[in-house]
Amino acid sequence: MITAMQISILAALIVMALIAAVNMLSLRSLDSRTRRVKPVKFPLVSVLVPARNEEANIGKCLATLADQDYPAYEVLVLDDNSDDRTGAIVQEWQRKDPRVRYLGGEPLPPGWVGKNFACHQLSLAARGDLLLFVDADTRHNRESIRKGVAAMEGLEADLLTVIPRQVMKSFWENAVLPFLHFTTFCFLPLPLVKAVRDPRLAMAVGQFMLFRRRAYDAIGGHRAVKDVMVEDVWMSRLIKKHGFALRVLDGGSAVSCRMYSSLKGIWHGFSKNLFPGFKFSLPAITLVIFFNFATSVLPFVSLAAIIMGKMPAQVLTVVLAQIGLLMAIRLSLSVRFSMSYAAIPTHPLAMLVVISMAINSVRWVLMAGGSRWKGRAYDFRKRNLVTIQGEQ
Repeated sequence: MITAMQISILAALIVMALIAAVNMLSLRSLDSRTRRVKPVKFPLVSVLVPARNEEANIGKCLATLADQDYPAYEVLVLDDNSDDRTGAIVQEWQRKDPRVRYLGGEPLPPGWVGKNFACHQLSLAARGDLLLFVDADTRHNRESIRKGVAAMEGLEADLLTVIPRQVMKSFWENAVLPFLHFTTFCFLPLPLVKAVRDPRLAMAVGQFMLFRRRAYDAIGGHRAVKDVMVEDVWMSRLIKKHGFALRVLDGGSAVSCRMYSSLKGIWHGFSKNLFPGFKFSLPAITLVIFFNFATSVLPFVSLAAIIMGKMPAQVLTVVLAQIGLLMAIRLSLSVRFSMSYAAIPTHPLAMLVVISMAINSVRWVLMAGGSRWKGRAYDFRKRNLVTIQGEQ
């Protein structure tokens, strides 16, 4: 007998597949928006790079930023109290390229998340009319700034953000990181990001955020999100809340990023963001955990139960439809964003890892002294955010 739960899971997956299909059809690439558009003017662009313990990445990032074909830009890198060679590498680049400026970060004050304070300091030192925030682990083709400015002009955007191509090499990268795309494309109708003023329908990718200076200042800059761990999403919501224009494009042809290179890195990165991303709401994250388990894991559990004779064979058609929809979504995302096809069957395993990281994120905040990242821990249980140095 087919249960109401099985029908509900199938219905949810149909809706998710429809949202994903609409998103992939409607999402335009940075190239498509700039193929016939060139900037009429060339406003000064300040490329702003917060960097903490990024000696493995910052030199390669700067090499791509120093090779841009845009005529008016500066590159500012803030060394956020690194204890490796990050600062020395940036200073070497400063000596050989006058567009690169090294900034030594101030000690992190109470009440701030480290990256947000670094970006705030960068914004104060920037001279440009446009502010482009990028991460130290990004790589840029030589047209990325020009295309970004042209798209901003053509779309009349106040914040232009792009989805970079994610570089994934290890098993766990290929298995787990596609859930960033899966979550975005299955649950956020991207056409509404542009069409609707509701700030809840907003997104941004911190790896590439291009602001008009006036809009950035009007929303309060990074000071407005100083104690927020997932600052890019909340800044995009502030842009819409204040009536500015937010635009999202596929920037995979211009920008790439390898976020993590190991399961440990993935574990720490997701754990620091997941619970804070739900405003520390236990009911919200619990609901999301159960929903994702039901839609991404339970169909495979049901199939195994049918094979073992623990569930009636009449359910097989519905269960196969559930699994087929999941695999179709993953396949379409893999084709659209050049992700591994071989990792598609790992979907239920990867979802269990994501759920485990969500639970760990809750544990960190409620029982283990706060979210942790790059040698710092942030205790969000206190009314004023307390930063604890030296935590790993």
